[in-house]
Amino acid sequence: MLSYISVKNFAIIENIEVEFKKGMTSLTGETGAGKSLLIDAIGLLLGDRATSNIVRTGSNKAEVEGIFNFHNPEITRILNNLGIDALNNELVIRRQITPSNNNIIKVNSQTVTLKDLKEITSKLADIHTQMDTHRLINPLTYLDIIDGFKRSKIEDLTAAYQENLKEYKSDLKELKRLENSNNDLLERLDLMRFQLKEIESYDLEITEEETLEQEVEKLENFDKIYQSLQQAKQLLESTNAIASIYDASKYLEEISDINESYKELLNRFNSSYFELDDACQELSNEASNLDFNPTLLDGYQERLNSLDSLKRKYKKSIPEILEYHKKIKKDINNIDNFDEVINNQIEKVKTSFNVCLKSAKIITSLREEISKFIEVELLKILADLELDKTDFKVCFNEVNSDDYKSSSIFFENGIDEVDFLLTTNVGEPKKSLSKSASGGEMSRIMLGFKNLLTKSLGLSLIIFDEIDTGVSGYVANQVAKKMVEIANNTQVICITHIPQVASISNHHLKISKSVSDGRTSAHIKELYDKDRVLEIAEMISGDIVTEASINTAKELLDNKKSLFR
Repeated sequence: MLSYISVKNFAIIENIEVEFKKGMTSLTGETGAGKSLLIDAIGLLLGDRATSNIVRTGSNKAEVEGIFNFHNPEITRILNNLGIDALNNELVIRRQITPSNNNIIKVNSQTVTLKDLKEITSKLADIHTQMDTHRLINPLTYLDIIDGFKRSKIEDLTAAYQENLKEYKSDLKELKRLENSNNDLLERLDLMRFQLKEIESYDLEITEEETLEQEVEKLENFDKIYQSLQQAKQLLESTNAIASIYDASKYLEEISDINESYKELLNRFNSSYFELDDACQELSNEASNLDFNPTLLDGYQERLNSLDSLKRKYKKSIPEILEYHKKIKKDINNIDNFDEVINNQIEKVKTSFNVCLKSAKIITSLREEISKFIEVELLKILADLELDKTDFKVCFNEVNSDDYKSSSIFFENGIDEVDFLLTTNVGEPKKSLSKSASGGEMSRIMLGFKNLLTKSLGLSLIIFDEIDTGVSGYVANQVAKKMVEIANNTQVICITHIPQVASISNHHLKISKSVSDGRTSAHIKELYDKDRVLEIAEMISGDIVTEASINTAKELLDNKKSLFR
């Protein structure tokens, strides 16, 4: 549950602190006073994305901090995985938002990502907005409603399915490429065979060009190389430099035991001697073996000219020509063995299609299981909400899985399309909910869904933003009863304009706004006794509070228990 929230510099909210209690809390106030802003602030704590325009004008940042208590072991598991301590099952969540989007999220003083925050709070609370009720009008949102009952498991299954779908689409794409390219390849077959033969006649090696260029440069600079090698050799032999280094090391050897520095010097001389001796030997070999061969130089240059001509013809480098050779060889092989190649690819597509279909059906089975639960339990709740004649069914689309080339049966989240079918009158056929339910019925159906979702996920907090829209009279009483029933196990916070709902709640907060020094600010106050009577009376009669509305308000507050007879 949410026990405390602090909101600073958040739109028209300058500084508000609220302590929430168990049970049901109603939020009332005139339109635009800031009720929804408070819910938006709670939404930020639960992982909603922040926008910089919510920072109060003239402020450098907005801050929202909330304290939650929980008893869900799944939240504990998530916190442990993230390395977050949660003493006494308490969460302190803090969001800081700046105009430059330099935002900070902290859970129990540890910085987390928005994704991490959403994972934690998905097991903690749910916010119903007026937009949620509108979602019942749009069948495209129904899968998301169903998936919400087992969100984590559905997401894990969907991730595996999407990997399978990616592989299937890749295999199918290759099959279509082969089928479409075969005619083009046939037209180019003679050319490719000629090119293949021509490239192979060059007997290319990937580093040959670089090696030839080095050899040509060496032969073209023969005189310079020869002169330098001979002079270096003569100089070393005439001065006996290497032998002198060896003799010097022998003198150092005589004193190497006296001091460690002499021993180190000896080691360096010995190391240098053997290295230089080896280098001199190599120098001597190079000088002795050096030979100028004009015929070899002509051959190298001719080969380089030949390679240059090939590169110009194909407009590719030697490595690229070798890659092209591999490609056309494969293409020729595909043409020569087309039936075998295409059959192999067909089998590959069939396999990946079946794997993808199987993983999709696992998701479907879980959704069908959830839907059966919804169908049975929702009708029980709707009966309490004066929709006892209702018949409700979740209808899944039929999938034709006979065509392994039909990728259109696969969506990003599976193969399912669903519709909610409803009738509220005995003997009338079920019709699509989006076309058959009234506004008041939509509100009660969504309340039913939220009730089920709260129980299924073990949420400790649920927030309703005017879920009672479109109901009045006795039905409003039943809606109020259902909210209190939910509040027996889950903390409920609701924005309402219905006096029956406001009067039945355990706690009542009023949000108002005022203007001071040209600035609008929102305020919040918990109502008791006379103040609460007056607020409910205003909800009944409007701006002009009458004696009758006051008496009705008192009656509603004095007779809460009568709603449960």
